[in-house]
Amino acid sequence: MNRQYRPWRAMRARPDGSPFGGLSKQDKKVLAMVVFSDVTNVAKGYFLVAVGVTEHVGAATTALVSALFAGTVYWTVYRPSWQTARSMWKTVLPMGISLAANHIAYQYVLRWVSLQILAPLMFVCTAVFMMGPDVVRDIRKQKYSTVFWPLLALLGTLALVNDSAVKKGGGGFSDTVPDIHVLGQGIPAWCLGVGVVVFTAATYALHNWFLATIGRSLKGKVNTLAFFVTLPIFATVAWTEEGGSAVITSGSWPYLLICAGTGAVGTLLSGVVIVKAYEQNLRVSAKAMLSPLNTLAGILLGMLIAQTAPGPLGAVAICVVLVASYGAAKYQSRNKSGSD
Repeated sequence: MNRQYRPWRAMRARPDGSPFGGLSKQDKKVLAMVVFSDVTNVAKGYFLVAVGVTEHVGAATTALVSALFAGTVYWTVYRPSWQTARSMWKTVLPMGISLAANHIAYQYVLRWVSLQILAPLMFVCTAVFMMGPDVVRDIRKQKYSTVFWPLLALLGTLALVNDSAVKKGGGGFSDTVPDIHVLGQGIPAWCLGVGVVVFTAATYALHNWFLATIGRSLKGKVNTLAFFVTLPIFATVAWTEEGGSAVITSGSWPYLLICAGTGAVGTLLSGVVIVKAYEQNLRVSAKAMLSPLNTLAGILLGMLIAQTAPGPLGAVAICVVLVASYGAAKYQSRNKSGSD
């Protein structure tokens, strides 16, 4: 008999006391690879903010330089053949377009959203795509327990934004958010900030879906080809919107070198590692179970770079976000354990 899901049931540990109980040595190795990859990727983006790249180089230019060196690393590791490009172009093209959209959007996220709240806000938006279909299905059945974890994460994020320490550090969104008017009415900064985070989460989920569905032996090769699809997109946006070669002559070239270095090193330590994990049969549900650790790492790194510490409200908010991410990940793992 099917038992109705209750939010608190997801918090119960498995018989061995661990949510990862029953995993083989190989499974634990894959999960360790995912943790290393995700934390490295978060640290790479936050490092660009810390050293001032986001202040001196445009979003598309940053993405272009990073992708150029990232693609070189991928090519060195995987070396896709012309036959692979010819046979998989229907997958490579949309994958490259979504990857380009994700990278540019993420650069705007780093510029518009305060690092202290970026990780919990990103989790809330990712949870929309991770649990959205289940939420809609359960609401139609007049069951509302599925909504519990995303709403809890949203409440935690709102509490963190209103923490006194975060407000002293500049609040939830930066002054670089553009002033846009539609029909004479200004769009609030938080609306644009949340919107770009939602778009980033959506394109990130799409890229992971592509990786999960591609054949095991082709994952790295197709991902490499997709990176080269992004280059003309980045170049076009950088040339038309950010001045093109004028960026180099304006004295920003030291920051471009930083972009190149983080693109190459970050890809080797993060991008290649996550592709290798998918090649070893990483499941989406297993990756989801690591969201609490990734969220915590993002919060701590963000506060470290912003040189802020949470007040009482912020500390409670962080705990709430971690509980919500744990519950959502457990729920997602249960419901997809037999399907992905």
